[in-house]
Amino acid sequence: MTATVTKGTWSPLPGSLPTSPEPDRVYVLPTRWPGDDVASGRPSYVDYVRYLPKEARAADLPVEFSLPPGSRNYLQEFSADAETWALALAAATLVNDWIIFTVGIFIEMRAKAQGWTSSEAQGLPLKVSIVKIENSSESSETWEFEGSGEDVLEALRIRNQSQRDAGELGSGE
Repeated sequence: MTATVTKGTWSPLPGSLPTSPEPDRVYVLPTRWPGDDVASGRPSYVDYVRYLPKEARAADLPVEFSLPPGSRNYLQEFSADAETWALALAAATLVNDWIIFTVGIFIEMRAKAQGWTSSEAQGLPLKVSIVKIENSSESSETWEFEGSGEDVLEALRIRNQSQRDAGELGSGE
């Protein structure tokens, strides 16, 4: 199996980008509206990303939530199936080493939470959506990577190398 990579088909939820993004950070974005209440104007994080920034910072990665403390909502989703887990990230460059390591930590957290081995978790469906943000906190480019965790990581590594070869990487290389 290989990852499916698409450009420009995904948009972050309104209000989900950081208001003052820092160029050397990776931001975890909310991916859900609470129920059908889009009018509330507050996008929500899925509960399984709640500890991702903390775990990433413990590994010396500059990862944080895009929304400030006190304004975050979390939704719990329950299923017995190994459904596709989704992760949305924002950074100044589309794919960099920090994003790749963050996705790796996310897969490991998934394994621990579900009682799977690392290799089992890497074989399960994963969708990673990435938005490149400019200093003005507006998105300029979006990509989605979907497949098994292992295939998504490999596609991210290939995209990262392509950016390096083209001289597109900035901070977080």
